[in-house]
Amino acid sequence: MKSILRGFELASGLKINFHKSSIAGVNVQSNNLLCYSKLLNCNQLGISFKYLVLEVGGNPRKKSFWEPILNKLKTRLSVWKGRFLSMEGRMCVIKSVLNAIPLFYLSVFKAPESIYKSIISIQRRFLWGWGKENRPIAWVSWEGLCKPKKEGGLGLKDVRKFNFALLAKWRWRFMSQDKGKWKEVLESKYGVELECPHLPVKYQSWWWRDLVKVCREGGGEGWFHKEVHWKLGRGDKVRFREDVWIGDTSLKSLFQRLYSLSVNQEYKVEDVGVWEGSEWKWRLEWRCDGFEWESELEANLF
Repeated sequence: MKSILRGFELASGLKINFHKSSIAGVNVQSNNLLCYSKLLNCNQLGISFKYLVLEVGGNPRKKSFWEPILNKLKTRLSVWKGRFLSMEGRMCVIKSVLNAIPLFYLSVFKAPESIYKSIISIQRRFLWGWGKENRPIAWVSWEGLCKPKKEGGLGLKDVRKFNFALLAKWRWRFMSQDKGKWKEVLESKYGVELECPHLPVKYQSWWWRDLVKVCREGGGEGWFHKEVHWKLGRGDKVRFREDVWIGDTSLKSLFQRLYSLSVNQEYKVEDVGVWEGSEWKWRLEWRCDGFEWESELEANLF
């Protein structure tokens, strides 16, 4: 590594400052890491550490992980802002400042319920009278304020739903983007199917578990799966039975008996048929010959 960095210096004219550099090890013994740091003449970096504002190696399920965000929210709110700003002014501060501070963290990590309550408490106290000695009276419920304006609310963001939506963007990118080094890493570790990763739960990262949990929130297949529909192209990505690509329900849900009899339940659409000239012919395989009523189901499926 030191030779590569030295070659980079000779080729580009840019010198590496090892005194400002640090080395961290993942699953590396401490004596080896000490040897590497002395060889490179740089400091050791402990885990967890901050990279691009985010804490790497911390546990987002602990409240201490989110303390810097809560403290930053409180320091942005001075007493005079709560006393002298109008209701409209305080609304602008909440929408433009208080919702923006935790944005980076909420787009990567799932916050615990206690953090949702703490952020909402700070926003609510500021809206109804920040800096007052006594606890201010909330004249309208927070759920009502988070409703859209056309429904009688003020259009404030629900922190919990906002967090879920930001995390679901990773799921959307994982499904819709064809390339990306981050996607290659996830596919090599977990596989291409988000619902059924080939890696046991105990070896999955907290981030991955939270992502799967968020998209399944609400029971059953989850809110995310119900809102996503496939547009059929070549049929090389869409699962024939489990994905919603025709109608509003998956074929697995409509024909559960046929799903249990199918030979390969994970077939893509392109795998269950062939082109004969300019006409597409379905080729479905079953484990055994069906009863007469199952033949009717098959006819309905076609």
